[in-house]
Amino acid sequence: MNPEGTWVQALQLDKAATHAFIAMIAAMHNSLAMWADTSTIDFHRFQAVKSINERLNLEGKDDSKPISDGLVVAVALLVNIEAFIGSLAAAAAHMSGLKRMVDLRGGIVEGFQHSTVLQRSISWADYSYATAAHKPVVFPFIPQLASSLALHDRFTSRSMLANMEPLGYKDLTIQNREAIELFELLYSITECINSFDYASLESTYGQRIQVSDSIYMVEWRLCHLEEISRSQHSWRRAGSVPLLTSIEEGERRYPSPTDLSDVLLYAAHLFLHLAIRGQPPSAQRHRALGEALMSALCDPILTLDLLSQPQDKDYGSPESQISQSGGMSMQQPPPGNISTYAPPSDLAQASASRLPKDELHANILLWSLFIGSCIRIPVSPESSILQGDQHEFFVNALKNYCRMRGIVEREVLAAKLRDIMWLHSWCEHQLSLAWMEIGNDLRPWVTVGGQPRECER
Repeated sequence: MNPEGTWVQALQLDKAATHAFIAMIAAMHNSLAMWADTSTIDFHRFQAVKSINERLNLEGKDDSKPISDGLVVAVALLVNIEAFIGSLAAAAAHMSGLKRMVDLRGGIVEGFQHSTVLQRSISWADYSYATAAHKPVVFPFIPQLASSLALHDRFTSRSMLANMEPLGYKDLTIQNREAIELFELLYSITECINSFDYASLESTYGQRIQVSDSIYMVEWRLCHLEEISRSQHSWRRAGSVPLLTSIEEGERRYPSPTDLSDVLLYAAHLFLHLAIRGQPPSAQRHRALGEALMSALCDPILTLDLLSQPQDKDYGSPESQISQSGGMSMQQPPPGNISTYAPPSDLAQASASRLPKDELHANILLWSLFIGSCIRIPVSPESSILQGDQHEFFVNALKNYCRMRGIVEREVLAAKLRDIMWLHSWCEHQLSLAWMEIGNDLRPWVTVGGQPRECER
């Protein structure tokens, strides 16, 4: 958010912003340490609100005394704090006040063009509330922050080629091209951070600016695509979307494959917050994105039957689990019960001599389940189903999908995750945590001479 490195110096000049910043740090510390004591947060939050109210008696009354930069930053930080701890009513109130202040200053583009760090601070507050409350962003796009890193074409061509294959009911696809384009930019951000030279900050000033601008652009477009998706789902539930005949209706294949577009959007957004922005996995602010990812995963999870208990279904013998074609396990359905399991694709079984099928879409689903499993929000007794233990939901789905694909070694799982997106130290740590939870349940599938091998961490 602050590639220029001027954030702390600016805070030291403003009492309200300083208290709000300390409250934000305290909230993040509580989340990391899993502390329930909010006394430090409450004290500095109260002092920030008190200072803001006192200064609003003087500032913003007329053109001779406009709203100060420090006051705007303080309110933006309060939005972040309330969204972070899940106090959405308070976040909405602060967001309304922030919008009014920015409008009085002439808007976020013109009124704050003198300081990109202020524009980023306001935008981050906007994104924080929008994602935590499932709301559209409030402020307009800032062209000044719109530069982008170069793209690698790591996913676009592979996805297009995969979609050209004959696809069936249990095959995966991504139909939203813009979602893939955003994922390309997120990959560029990740790779730039992976190669960043922290020993020479001065020489990387331009690179830091470009990464920060790319992060701004990715999150802006993610928020808008998610709002479009929510609107479309709302229209469908209300029955207000007319069924239009496609120009490709005559070529439509039935049954259609499972689209992972929304899954990719929400998993990418979580990765942006957890890995790139470094937000604590236990923060309440991730709950809404976690719920959205769970909802988007409904079709692929039901299609692939990833929530059943292992003893309730048969994935085949251990040997069949590690016998792969194109990276996907080729299990046979249990005799007399073809409804329990269906082969992934008629085409994949037609010829064993074909080139291995690109696992891109399957690995994107695997990566999305892994990112979801990184959420570790404490569960309250009165939580609803979607507000329950999101971590357990994702861990179970990840474990069952690994079983289905014959992934029984940590190194194999890591390789498939690296095929998608991998932020070195963060992903290594999260994979270690995930493997401690799923590894023992996967290891018994591996055999040596027909006998189970001893489980290893």
